[in-house]
Amino acid sequence: MSTIETQIRNAIGYPAIDRPGQAPGRHSRIALMLLPLILFAAFAILLALPITRDAVRWTLSENRPVEMLTFFTLFFGGVFGLQFSWRLLKTREPMFYVLFYALFSFGLLLTGLEEIAWGQQLWGFATPESLKGINMQGETTIHNINGIHGNTEVFRLLFGLGGLIGIYVSRFRAFAKIAAPVVLFTWFAVITGHSAIDVFDDNVSVPKYMEAATSTLAELVELLIATAGFIYLYVNSKMFSNGPDAVTETADQ
Repeated sequence: MSTIETQIRNAIGYPAIDRPGQAPGRHSRIALMLLPLILFAAFAILLALPITRDAVRWTLSENRPVEMLTFFTLFFGGVFGLQFSWRLLKTREPMFYVLFYALFSFGLLLTGLEEIAWGQQLWGFATPESLKGINMQGETTIHNINGIHGNTEVFRLLFGLGGLIGIYVSRFRAFAKIAAPVVLFTWFAVITGHSAIDVFDDNVSVPKYMEAATSTLAELVELLIATAGFIYLYVNSKMFSNGPDAVTETADQ
């Protein structure tokens, strides 16, 4: 176990609960925890440099590499999660787990389809008349409807906070099979930190460059959300693969 992960576990009072099949190797855990920090720092630095700023803005703009990667990650994660939920149903796991993972997976799938305007950005079909008058961008999307448009950072903040709470409740055995793995702490921390700043600068006057940078990097944060969601499902699915007694208490260290 990495030193960072150990410190996080100790800070939240993580109990001696073994979750077989979940933990990747030590080096993989370290890499996984550092990845969101490295990605966010790299994009922020490249965005700050005049020589690379335009390239970063292009990469993070609509229908460009980061957004398309976000879509594929969300879509694949949602499909994977729904298959996982179906497997839980067939193996007669408690209905609570089936519904929890099915709803989470459906949320990923829904968000992924919103990323590409339900296919409108790929196939170019016309926006339904019922949406034209209320959609701020004239697209076939829910998140651009008047009242929601421009406030999606609240949903990103809730996802980040939910992930951190999910890690905290892993200290309780009752939540062991739905809790978030500690290795995702840095992912949720970056998501929460950026989203909190985004909410803040929407309500308080801040320098224009800060507001612009926060808005531009939001697309990267959406990719982090998509990836964290998929990792969460994948890691927790391994726990169920070990049978109904996969979560067992071990002796205190």
